[in-house]
Amino acid sequence: MANIYLVRHCESEGNACRRTQAQTDALVTTKGYLQNEMLRRRFRDIPIDGIYSSDAFRSIMTVEPIAKERGLPIRVRIHLREVTTGVWEDMAWGNIAKEYPKESKDWDEHPWANTTPGASTFQQVADRLLFGLRRIAREVGDGNALCVSHSCTIKAGLCAMMGRPMSDVKVVGHGDNTSVSLIHVDREGNFSVEYMNDGSHLPPELRRAWSGVAGADINMAVDPVDLDKESQVLEELARAHARQTEGAEVPFDEAEWLARARELTAYNPDYLAVCRLKGRPVGFVWMENEEETPEDCGHVRTMFVLPELQGKGYTEQLFGYAAHVFRYQGKRVLTVSVPRLPEDQRVVERFTFTPMRGFRDRMALELFSPPCPYPILA
Repeated sequence: MANIYLVRHCESEGNACRRTQAQTDALVTTKGYLQNEMLRRRFRDIPIDGIYSSDAFRSIMTVEPIAKERGLPIRVRIHLREVTTGVWEDMAWGNIAKEYPKESKDWDEHPWANTTPGASTFQQVADRLLFGLRRIAREVGDGNALCVSHSCTIKAGLCAMMGRPMSDVKVVGHGDNTSVSLIHVDREGNFSVEYMNDGSHLPPELRRAWSGVAGADINMAVDPVDLDKESQVLEELARAHARQTEGAEVPFDEAEWLARARELTAYNPDYLAVCRLKGRPVGFVWMENEEETPEDCGHVRTMFVLPELQGKGYTEQLFGYAAHVFRYQGKRVLTVSVPRLPEDQRVVERFTFTPMRGFRDRMALELFSPPCPYPILA
């Protein structure tokens, strides 16, 4: 009988930024790398005969510390990939709710019957996973396999393994990033689940930030600002930002700020965007191309949410918007100023920014993960 430790990948950009990065090869966060170390410690005394991963960077990084420590190759299998989300791919969850209200409601109420154009169903994903796990079980025989996959794939697969209807995916749920499920596969390909979604190796600070909170309560829609209709909204947000950065005693020149905003949106309308939480404007992001930095760099001048939302993971959603826009413009590096405020420092620390060579006042982040370095097999 084969023992398969089925692991959810570490925290990645999509998790932190509330975006549907199912097939998108997202970056791994600082928290994600720390989770990987805790996973390595969990398996320190457990024999492993084969290590498997989907071809996603976040999955490969999850298991890489264990593979290096054991001197084992990482075997990449496409059957471990995440569900496909069709036209939603790399959209913010808040924008999905606004632009696809019916399909978003369907996803919230019965995600196993996904109606998103171009997406796969949970049953299709479960069938794919079980086929792949049976193949892996044959490869390791009576040994132990460590397999890294994704949240929807895992919970759909667990339902199928336990003979439960796909409607039970909400009951099965998904554990924290790097949570572990132990599955036994006999020689006839039958599955039994010993435990599932166990994250006991993670300290509280490395567990999921949004635990127990409904999606509608945390997901923001981020859209380019329409200054002809929203100038007053933007002025109020800019004034709140100025109070926090410069102090209430420093005058705020609305006319000058708006003039620069109009100049920016005339250059690129996507470079100034407002975020809304449950329809309420709560922040904005200001992006630029700087003449003094290389052409493949995009600079985020401001990521601001109202003070009552700071420290809670909302600003990351503005980062996610900026990264998305810059990638589609061919930018390879996202830069920010060296943080002055605690909220800016927190966001920089959550992602793997490093000092920018040749620019003492800039931090830089590579926007693209490296391609999969291993053969990709079914």
